This record gives sequence, C-alpha cells and structure tokens, in this order.
Amino acid sequence: MSSNKHISRRLSRYYPIFLVIPAIVVVLILAIYPLLLSIQISFYRWVYGTPLSQAEYIGLENYVWVFFGGDPLFLTSLKLTLVYVLLQVGGSFLVGFLIAILLDKLPKGGSVLASFFIIPMVIMPAVAGLMWRLYFTYDGLVNFFLESIFNIKINWFSTDFAMIGLSIASIWVTAPFFILVLYAALTSIPPHLIEAARVDGASEWIILKVVKIPMIKPIIYVTLIIRIIEALRFFDLPYVSFGGGPGSATEVLALHINRIAFQYRQLGPGSVLSLFLILLVILLCALLIKELEESWRGY
Repeated sequence: MSSNKHISRRLSRYYPIFLVIPAIVVVLILAIYPLLLSIQISFYRWVYGTPLSQAEYIGLENYVWVFFGGDPLFLTSLKLTLVYVLLQVGGSFLVGFLIAILLDKLPKGGSVLASFFIIPMVIMPAVAGLMWRLYFTYDGLVNFFLESIFNIKINWFSTDFAMIGLSIASIWVTAPFFILVLYAALTSIPPHLIEAARVDGASEWIILKVVKIPMIKPIIYVTLIIRIIEALRFFDLPYVSFGGGPGSATEVLALHINRIAFQYRQLGPGSVLSLFLILLVILLCALLIKELEESWRGY
C-alpha cells in the first residue's frame, strides 16, 4: 500500500508536466524547427524549386545583400511596416477604446451590442481584403459616401492614399478585438471604486483618467502586444486588398518577404528578412512587456 501511495504521489507531482508535453512537442515542430531551418537557409544560395542538397553555402552574403544596399526595397518596406503598425494598431486601439467606453456607459444592452462587433473578426482576412478592395474602387462604396457627404472622390489605389486605405481596412478587421477585450475589462472594475469617485465629486473624465484607465492598464498592454505581433506579420489582407501596390506603396515586410522568397525564388535573402522580422517583433514587444511589468508592480 505504501508503495502505491508513493507512486501516486510521484504521478501527481509530475502530472502537470505530462499535460504540457504535447504543447511543447507542437511548438517544437511548428515553431522551433522552421526557425532553425530558416537560420540554416540564410547562409545558403538556394533557389526556390531546387533541392536543398544543391544549395551553395555562401556565409554572410545574404545578410550583406539585404542590409547593405543589395535589396533596394528593404528600407522602404521597413518604413512602411512601422507606419502601417502605427496606423493600424493605434487606429484600432483608439476606435476600440472609444466604442468600449460608450458601451460601458449604456445602462442595458451593452453586452448584446458588443457581441455584434465580433462579426469582422470571424471573417477571413483574405475575404475582408477582397471586400475592401471592391469598396475602395473609384465608384465603390467608400467614394459613394464621401461624394454624398463631402462631395469628393478619392483614388484609393494611388501612392498617396493606398497606405491609408490599407490601414482603414485593417482597422475594420482588428478594432473589434480591442472593443470586446476592453469592454470586458471596463465592466470588471469594482463598482464601489467608481461610486466612491463620484461621491468625491469627480467628473466622468476624471473617473476615466484616474480610476478606469489605471485599473485596466495591464489589459491595454497585453492587447497592444498581441496586436503589434499580428500587425507586423499581417499578410493576407494587405496581399489581397492592395498587393503591395501601387508600385511599392504598401509593400510591408511580410509582403516583401513573399516577393523575395517566392516571386524572385531567393530563399536565402527571404530567410534573412524573415529572421529580421522576428527580431523586430521581439524588440517591440519587449518594450511593451517591460511597461507591462511596471504596471503590474503598482498592484
């Protein structure tokens, strides 16, 4: 009996490890192995469609080509990526936060209305991109409303407005994420804190600034981290809606990697760009995670 109890204790001790093992295996297969393969390929001259055994080892030549002038669109795509992330994440956060505040102000029905905002999230990004591509045509739905209200029509597929159009389409897809999460965070704030602030004579703006935002600040950082990661690697909607064009006006890094690796069939430079994108994601998210840790220390 004592032996059985000892075995049972050991099994219960290591039981959580057994539960995590399948997830670890999946991560190793789907993430770690492709990453290691990309690092290996970055040191080779390998043309897409030929066996890896025929690839030629060239050391750091792919890195030199990408970062020191061989790739004329690298800096352009990097700048466009940062602009796109700023417009998409910043715009979707502002829209989502404002709508979440309005829903939180409703005495009843806020949860029902919030559930309707999930619709853009369940539409496949490629389908959403095709839909917005049609909306942005010169005689499309967007220009119809602009002409009806402001008596103007915009060529959204010009170099001046393509990035703005892409950002609008992306905000439409991604803002519901902020709406639902931030609305749930606002409704979870203890009511007695808000009531105490009202008793002290605080206005709604002061309550939002002093009570609500500090209470949900960790949630804000977490949602921003998630959305920045998604925005940096967003491919299907930009590819379907604007395809990087006109010219290279919307060629963010994800599209540029696709062009180099699969259209030009240069997997070595494509791997270098992919690794750079991973590093960029890590650096930007590390800054937000540091801020998140600081905000948690206040609790």
